[in-house]
Amino acid sequence: MASYRKVVIPCILAFAVVVAGVATVSLTLLKNTGSKVHAAASALPYNATANGPYTVRGNMILGANGAQYIFHGIGRDGLEYNCSGEGPLDEKSLSYMGAGKNTATETYWGANTVRLPVSEGFWLHGAPGYPCTAQQYQALVQQTVGNLTALNLNVIIDLQWVDAGGQSGQGGAQWPSPDADSITFWNQVATLYKGSSNVLFELYNEPYPPDWNCWVNGCSYTGVTGFSNDCYCSKTVSYAGVGMQALVDAVRSTGATNLVIVGGMNWGYTLNNLPTYGLTGSNIVYDTHPYPYASKMPVTWNSSFGAISRTYPVISAESGQYDCGSGYVGQLYDYLDSLRISWVAWAWYAQPAGSTNSVCGYPQLITNYKGKPTTVTGQYIYKRLQSYIPGSKVTTPGSSGPVTVSTPAGPASVQITNPWKKTAPLAKKPVISPTATPTVKPKKYDVTDKVEPTHYRKG
Repeated sequence: MASYRKVVIPCILAFAVVVAGVATVSLTLLKNTGSKVHAAASALPYNATANGPYTVRGNMILGANGAQYIFHGIGRDGLEYNCSGEGPLDEKSLSYMGAGKNTATETYWGANTVRLPVSEGFWLHGAPGYPCTAQQYQALVQQTVGNLTALNLNVIIDLQWVDAGGQSGQGGAQWPSPDADSITFWNQVATLYKGSSNVLFELYNEPYPPDWNCWVNGCSYTGVTGFSNDCYCSKTVSYAGVGMQALVDAVRSTGATNLVIVGGMNWGYTLNNLPTYGLTGSNIVYDTHPYPYASKMPVTWNSSFGAISRTYPVISAESGQYDCGSGYVGQLYDYLDSLRISWVAWAWYAQPAGSTNSVCGYPQLITNYKGKPTTVTGQYIYKRLQSYIPGSKVTTPGSSGPVTVSTPAGPASVQITNPWKKTAPLAKKPVISPTATPTVKPKKYDVTDKVEPTHYRKG
């Protein structure tokens, strides 16, 4: 199908916006973090491996031993946009995200958590037109989760993309709210993993509904436009959005007590209105996804999620930087550590051999699936994870360079070729390929990724 071949897209559409320009600004940490940031980081509780079952007490997450648990992890990109996964998913290949002894060709990062983004469309329907059924996809996800838990790592199952009531096929898209299929998805997944204390449920990646009431209770969408995985094009759909409370209830109806992670407003970023719109239930952790956009600079962190973290349990289950630097993430992790907020870095993805794409066009942490870090960004986050290990000779690294602000320029009137693609046929089974001949399969995002359409942005 066309979605797995080279696609040239006319981009007069809401989700196809180009980062036309950047402004470089020098920023310092918020005043309330001060010079105590590094001292706070060194005093963080450390866990090399999982320690569930987890419970929420006040604004803290406690491990099985009753002590505060801090999640430090990596997002393993791929299963949300490719029904057969991207890169190797065997236990050995996944182990490089966790603890181990480095060799000349292998690098172990020392994370205790892996975030696994998935698609409800693939889970429920497979990839129609390709040899990847729902059953095959579910088996692959379960095998991957099993490999990670066998390594004694926490696994965050993240519902990354949804299908807008069945209108956005294949992997789906990042629509403003989840839908009725999301309830079915979580009923099934929670039933499978309710006995797995080290598996966490991230209910929906990055909501951006029109208001907080819709965030809690759901609302109807008419004529909302998004970039869909089935055609790698813009689609305009109307569907009934489901609120976060319904997803919490779907999980709890199975008897599962696993931690549930719930992203805030403004593409999973803003949590300031939780005192009014907090969800009902137990073991709920709220999630923020900071990225270097004008509305998510350090000056906004305290009002968006920092202050609320003193009352509610907060995690940052995704964050990243696009410019091969560490100015933004360095300040961010200092700030999160000062508040003892867990974090997960994005993304464990290596471009295929022969790719001419710039590593700096995506928050890419590795250059191969044996854990070799990318220059600056990957190296920084690798060292950051290593610095938490008691007795480690790696100290908390200083951030590199100023913060580059990614500024959406509005809908483009040019044609864009998806820059994330590979030209060889997929090597592992089940393979998403309609023929035996090589096809071009787009990578997860084109240049529209993470550049929020101006008319959806709230501040």
